[in-house]
Amino acid sequence: MRKQVEFLPRPGRIHYRACFLRYFRQTFTNPWVFVPILLEVPFMLLIVSFVYEDGTFYEPRWHNTAANCTVFLLPFAAGLMSLLGSYREICKEREILTREVFGGLNVISYLGAKISVLTLVGLVQSLLLSLGSLAVVDFNFARPALGFFAYFLALFLTNSSMAAIGLLVSALLKKSESAILPVLIIIVMQVVFAGALIQFDPPVRSLTFITPTMYGTSIIGSITGLGEAFPVEDRVVYSYNIWMSMFILLVFCFVCYVLTAIKLKYDYRTKD
Repeated sequence: MRKQVEFLPRPGRIHYRACFLRYFRQTFTNPWVFVPILLEVPFMLLIVSFVYEDGTFYEPRWHNTAANCTVFLLPFAAGLMSLLGSYREICKEREILTREVFGGLNVISYLGAKISVLTLVGLVQSLLLSLGSLAVVDFNFARPALGFFAYFLALFLTNSSMAAIGLLVSALLKKSESAILPVLIIIVMQVVFAGALIQFDPPVRSLTFITPTMYGTSIIGSITGLGEAFPVEDRVVYSYNIWMSMFILLVFCFVCYVLTAIKLKYDYRTKD
């Protein structure tokens, strides 16, 4: 009989299920938590509506500023919501986590439950943001169905990668108050190195490649035709391959989650 290799032993799966249900209830059944998560989306869309101009993606050359700002603001909003929702997730529970881990809790199960709930929240936020933006922005997708799907994926993957970064920051710090400075630096990087608002020459341009919002901006700019509307030397970010950008965002998630797991295992190594 073929032996099945399992990532988590049975106790680990039980811990994951218990943690997932606990965090799911804390997030989706508590109106003080879930309602603010939902209200973030219309607020972000309101900001986008201030920037967007009618006909931007039909005549982008005549709406240069609106086009660049719009394709930046949408993935930035998706990433900002997830970052602000994840950077305190672990450090705010340090005392509780320590007691539970030394009481037998599997840290990988704990982390997996956090990732699952954050991914669900990101899915809801990205779906609402992508659908809601259709009422604010007149996208000019060459192939509407495929274009919207790629647009949604750009928002969702940017959201997920920023959630992964926030969770890593949360694991590296002991107190949530200490996270303010690194989170501020991460937010500033998403603005400065997104590639749509400010252009840099090498070697400073290399910093854009460690900025998740740049990849989301690149995808949305490409599928809305900005790569053809603007010269490559002016907006090189729109010339990147869409699928490669999505893959890199997945790599961001994977690397950050692995580093978070390593950090938690190191912090509680004496338990083993």
